[in-house]
Amino acid sequence: MGECLLRLRRLLLPGANPLARASDRIEGRVLTLVLLLPLVATPFAVASGAQTYGEQLGAARSQTRERQQVTAVLLDNAGPPPAAVRAGARARAEVRATWQAPDGSARTGMVAAPAGSPERSRVRIWTDPSGRSVPPPMTSAAAVREATAAAATLWLTVLFGAVGGFWLFRRCLDRLRRCNWQREWEHFERHWSGYRDSGEG
Repeated sequence: MGECLLRLRRLLLPGANPLARASDRIEGRVLTLVLLLPLVATPFAVASGAQTYGEQLGAARSQTRERQQVTAVLLDNAGPPPAAVRAGARARAEVRATWQAPDGSARTGMVAAPAGSPERSRVRIWTDPSGRSVPPPMTSAAAVREATAAAATLWLTVLFGAVGGFWLFRRCLDRLRRCNWQREWEHFERHWSGYRDSGEG
């Protein structure tokens, strides 16, 4: 751990090293920016999560006002539960059913019922103001999950974007360093070879 921190310090502050190159100083500045970006993005991620929570909570309250539960009567037998889930959570199956709309008219459609339910069984379903079968209204817990997902997505996008950008930048920088090193070595080799030739003569 101490070695990693020391190495990170050298990367961030190469100026204290007399052997540090200009590219090392540039890399240190870019790495500092990469480390700061997730911190800077944190309040924006929190704000995004708060906004999403407000929107989702408003949608949940609207759905709760508009949707109501009614009793539906199955017109067919619901299929048996799959063997894979018989010992676990109770499976559900789509089956035709009939129910009464708010205006008193009869409606028929597909509803989710516990697997294995016989014909004429009664199940509770949610309907919209027109009487159509709809999913249950969103809960406040679901709004929290959506807000958390929005905040985490934004923050992780910044984090991985910064890390990925730094990785690409360092690859380009390393390539440039190798090219510079090769040119310097060729220059040194010419002088060194000339020195050896003159010495041997």
